[in-house]
Amino acid sequence: MIFFAVFMGFVAENLREGIKDKEGIHSDMKSIVADLRSDVVYFDSLIIRNEYSCLMADSLINMLGNHPSNTADIYYLARTITANFGYFYSNAKTFEQMKASGNLKLIKPRSLLDSIANYYASFQWFSNQATLLLAKIDAIHQGNSKLFNTFIFEKMMQIDYGDFQRGIIAIRKPEGNPAFLTSDPNVINDVALRYHYYFSTMKFYDKTGMQLLTHARRLVDLIEKEYPKK
Repeated sequence: MIFFAVFMGFVAENLREGIKDKEGIHSDMKSIVADLRSDVVYFDSLIIRNEYSCLMADSLINMLGNHPSNTADIYYLARTITANFGYFYSNAKTFEQMKASGNLKLIKPRSLLDSIANYYASFQWFSNQATLLLAKIDAIHQGNSKLFNTFIFEKMMQIDYGDFQRGIIAIRKPEGNPAFLTSDPNVINDVALRYHYYFSTMKFYDKTGMQLLTHARRLVDLIEKEYPKK
């Protein structure tokens, strides 16, 4: 009888733990879905902003090569591009908490766990690419100092930083046709080349970001199917 009572107590405790784990995993998955939804909103806005920056870079390269006398537009494009770019990052708070507590093992099926883990692991690659993009932006800044007048840029940035249109910062276009610091074609080519490297890096970065956005949306659907709202 004593053995039976102990055994039944052990079974009851396991049942309680099982119910607790089940309730806990539902709560955690609900939080991960909330994190993913916030990622989706951010990625949508960031992709628009980065694509806009790429479009402006393409226009600038063309204008520097074919219409270098149109300095007002060139000044405007050059400053708009560097003011409108951003990096992909994720709200991984819930995932990190689950990893620290060992609760990731409770996610079923295993294919869902693998997909979630792969999603968050991909941000290491994005971190490396963000470092590369920062280097491209720094190179642009160095090249721009040889062609553009600082004080023209300063007037262009007298804007309302709280005024965003779909995440895009609207720069003021300079009045008239402000002069370059030099008409040296080698300097102009160097500036255009730096924007070209930025453009090609950003296009690849943004394309991969779009794939990540699709992954986040698919994860939301998979999680809500596996862990429906109660």
